[in-house]
Amino acid sequence: MDQLEKNKGYIIDQADVCVVGAGHAGCEAALACARLGLNTIIFTVSVDSIALMPCNPNIGGTSKGHLVRELDALGGQMAKTIDKTFIQSKMLNKSKGPAVHSLRAQADKSEYSREMRKTLEAQENLTIKQAEVCDFITETDESTDKVRITGVKTFTGGIYKCKAVILCTGTYLRARCLCGETITYTGPNGLQAANHLSDALKNLGIEMRRFKTGTPARMDGRTLDYSKMQEQKGDEKVVPFSFSTNPEDVQIDQVSCYLTYTNEKTHEIIRNNLDRSPIYAGIIEGTGPRYCPSIEDKVVKFADKDRHQIFIEPEGLHTNEMYVGGMSSSLPEDVQLAMYRTVPGLENCKIVRNAYAIEYDCINPNQLYPTLAFKNFSGLYAAGQFNGSSGYEEAAAQGLIAGINAAMEIKGKDPVIINRSEGYIGVLIDDLVTKENFEPYRMMTSRSEYRLLLRQDNADLRLSKKGFYAGLISKSWYDGVLAKENGTRREIERLKNVSVGASKKNQEFLESCGSTPLKTGTNLAELLCRPELDYKMLAELDPDRKWIPDDVIEQVEIEIKYEGYIKRQLHQVEQFKKIENKKIPPEIDYDDVNSLRLEARAKLKEFKPISVGQASRISGVSPADISVLLIYLEQYYKK
Repeated sequence: MDQLEKNKGYIIDQADVCVVGAGHAGCEAALACARLGLNTIIFTVSVDSIALMPCNPNIGGTSKGHLVRELDALGGQMAKTIDKTFIQSKMLNKSKGPAVHSLRAQADKSEYSREMRKTLEAQENLTIKQAEVCDFITETDESTDKVRITGVKTFTGGIYKCKAVILCTGTYLRARCLCGETITYTGPNGLQAANHLSDALKNLGIEMRRFKTGTPARMDGRTLDYSKMQEQKGDEKVVPFSFSTNPEDVQIDQVSCYLTYTNEKTHEIIRNNLDRSPIYAGIIEGTGPRYCPSIEDKVVKFADKDRHQIFIEPEGLHTNEMYVGGMSSSLPEDVQLAMYRTVPGLENCKIVRNAYAIEYDCINPNQLYPTLAFKNFSGLYAAGQFNGSSGYEEAAAQGLIAGINAAMEIKGKDPVIINRSEGYIGVLIDDLVTKENFEPYRMMTSRSEYRLLLRQDNADLRLSKKGFYAGLISKSWYDGVLAKENGTRREIERLKNVSVGASKKNQEFLESCGSTPLKTGTNLAELLCRPELDYKMLAELDPDRKWIPDDVIEQVEIEIKYEGYIKRQLHQVEQFKKIENKKIPPEIDYDDVNSLRLEARAKLKEFKPISVGQASRISGVSPADISVLLIYLEQYYKK
């Protein structure tokens, strides 16, 4: 063990990659690097917090289910782990079109964390280290004049040298939890905060922000009256998250969730105690999530509503704790108890864990490239809530991309970038690095311009090629994806070429299905476009049909029923790619671009976009500025 200069610490170990934080982002980043053959160390302030779910006990949901499916298609872990540890599963929005279908699973929180930890511990090339990282080891990269991160230093003085560092600190940086007038300087669930890394980041010149999130109380389930609530059961047939999970393996006995509502008495108690809420008393410094507000915010901002939905969700199979979804709060304990006890079914509730708000440091993600590498440093990446996002799924998706790209840089390969037309992960990262986000970012289907193309059912078809390129998807698995793609195309062509005779028998069959009579020359694809008919029903009119897998049938139905809309979006994507593929050289001097407005010039210098498409999405850069930039680039490339 070599001693460095006095007070600078001791070299403990050397690795290819150091991942700071073992939440959902850190786990995906570390697993990706280790699976790609890199010696990886993952640091956590507590080994017991690996893949912790400190808030809601579920994975997926509207748009978030898309992220998990895409993560799986790229070779990530989250989908596989939730398939092993879920206790209830539902496909949301089934009454709507396939673009917004989203899988959501209730997790057994402790089992999910335990299973993910077991995966990390079994992974070759991966070491888990309980230690607080407090500083960086740096040197100047002579080829770029950038500061290169060459290692990390722990609070105990240990130095770990490496080629890349991925920061996945979650909500732990200078964290403090607030419950009424009480402030506790801890991370989530009372775990140790990370109090020293923020200063190191500021010393590097990294722009920091202060954000806030919150969580509701956990109740003793034995004290709740479920007869006063509406039971919410899981789907009769469970659909797995991972494309590699055998559907038969996830058909389990599921637990129920319950729906209840607040009322005017609840709202009155909240209004009467707003002066004791740290949110409204001015104690909280950080900005909270707009799309996951506290119950205090709901009552104030939606004063016209006489009730709000509350979901009572089990935290696991081996605990009585129940999560009170939709009722996060930072009100004092006595107010919380009075407030909760006005809700039907909660009249005699006992609180196991109080609701609280948590403040933490994060960065302005505009400092990152779409690879999630810092623009002004070499060998430094960031992912998860540290980037100003919210949610387990958003964090995991970023962690995977950061891990892949750190590995690609070390291996000397081209980075993996997912654009907005390829996946929700692309939308998420593009929004983070190009838009000015002054509150925790949450993924929603409405954020995507190409929702019909970016469905959760076709994530493997869209993204497995990138996972295979990176090395996280096996050749045999990728061949299976190609077979699915080819099988879908062949079956669609076959249906378009099979005409159905207008016989009496066929007409009677269609009438029995509530469908209109056949016209001469109608083919099976045209029949499948009818909303009242599906692929399996048409077997009666398709005697020469051969067996094809259910996942191919699903693609065939969607592609045929929505063909016109899909073609329209594909045309939009082609237009999008024209400017997305116009790269901006990193050495460009925007002061040389005549006719650029001053605001646009300043924003382009700040964001350093890698393409014209990315530049066009920066706030303050107008279409006229893009036209000027295009003309300049045309001349630039002719030189």
